[in-house]
Amino acid sequence: MFLTQAAVSTYLKKEYKPEGNDRDAIDALVNQSVSMLEKDPASTRDIMDLVCRACKIARAPGAMLCKAHVAEIPELGKEGCNICTKYLNQAVLIIEDERRGIVEELLDNFRRISTNKRYVSLIPEVQSNIVLGFTDPGRNGLDDYAGFPGRIIKHENEARITGAPAFGASKHIARIVSIVRKHVPGIRSATCITFNKKVEEKINELGWTIIQLEDENDDLAINAALKAMRGENLDAIVFKGTVGMEPLTFILGTSATIVVDKIEKIASFI
Repeated sequence: MFLTQAAVSTYLKKEYKPEGNDRDAIDALVNQSVSMLEKDPASTRDIMDLVCRACKIARAPGAMLCKAHVAEIPELGKEGCNICTKYLNQAVLIIEDERRGIVEELLDNFRRISTNKRYVSLIPEVQSNIVLGFTDPGRNGLDDYAGFPGRIIKHENEARITGAPAFGASKHIARIVSIVRKHVPGIRSATCITFNKKVEEKINELGWTIIQLEDENDDLAINAALKAMRGENLDAIVFKGTVGMEPLTFILGTSATIVVDKIEKIASFI
């Protein structure tokens, strides 16, 4: 009931043309299939298996088809739709189990804070997001972290999202986590809130381990501070801001649940 007439018309006319990552994924699948066929003209069944597996993986939470559906119908993301995964076979579900768990953990924790008025007051002017990566620290590329497309925004007294979590949806916060994880492998989640006197006082009261810098885009400074850090724990990185840049607090944790726990500790005293 959320499908627009324009979308229906496009599908009926078969005018859809994949772009970007969709195009790359399809091109790679076509090239691999052609290569297999050239080597062995009798490999039709293997090619069918390849295509079928690619389709199943594309239907996983936060994957290609999920992103496309939510882009067309944002309400699907708000409802936490998982219809495409319902009939996947057990082998694929096992392979995609952690990916699905990451998406579900992000959704669960967003629900915790979405109506918390004190949390909403901490969302910075540049808006926010929460990212979560895989447990394997070797999977540390920007697309290995899931977040909310279009950021978490504040609307009146609520935090809102435009769709379900997707991998690669928040490359800015993922970049911070990716840098941190090279030095503190257990960190795989982060969010950002504003930084002001009240936040600073609460951080000090909690006894958090933090790093204070100025520019969130200065990777060299971030790496240098992490190398100089003592111990293996880090709760937050505070960027006090430069000209034209808002002061921000990046809260870090080993899971999205722990990150939201930390948010709530700060929000309770704001």
